[in-house]
Amino acid sequence: MDEAKFLCDSNQLVEGQYVELQIDMDRGPMFMVGTRHRGEPRVWMNSCPHQGRPLNWAPNQFLKDDQGQLVCAAHGAVFEPDAGLCVSGPCRNASLTPVEVRELDGRIQLEPCAPEG
Repeated sequence: MDEAKFLCDSNQLVEGQYVELQIDMDRGPMFMVGTRHRGEPRVWMNSCPHQGRPLNWAPNQFLKDDQGQLVCAAHGAVFEPDAGLCVSGPCRNASLTPVEVRELDGRIQLEPCAPEG
């Protein structure tokens, strides 16, 4: 990918909320989960490192614990919202795969070096 691609409007990433994001790439759709943490956008591939399953339990429906951490719907792995590190569950100390984004003029964009597929 040679140029930044539009992912979503900045206001779609709300502090403490998780949303499903999708963009069409050359090899097909890329599914991600996004949030805002301490004012900064955070985006990861929507795939749990435990078994590669999507983190959500239904389209755009994510679980979170009392501390606002993302919880995998399949096996209960808990991920902190800063770097996507698993802090509890079957893949403890593994991390979600980050997707590099930038926020510019009210838009969240994939960085040109973002992985496809």
